[in-house]
Amino acid sequence: MASIAYYRTEAERCRKLADGSKDPEAAGRWRALARDYNALADEFERVQSLVPPVMQQQPVQQQQTKTEPEDKQ
Repeated sequence: MASIAYYRTEAERCRKLADGSKDPEAAGRWRALARDYNALADEFERVQSLVPPVMQQQPVQQQQTKTEPEDKQ
């Protein structure tokens, strides 16, 4: 699953590509992508703030193993 940090990193990468682009049309597309990635990160943060912390991470349960055989004779 993607994370907020992933979207923010991609937005920054797109901004750098826009700044380095010699083609104004391509630069505009990179900036639009950067805005979209930031919007995704903002929405991800908003949704996470709605989820109670207890539901954000569930504990890991380990399977119990038997130490004695069932059939004793």
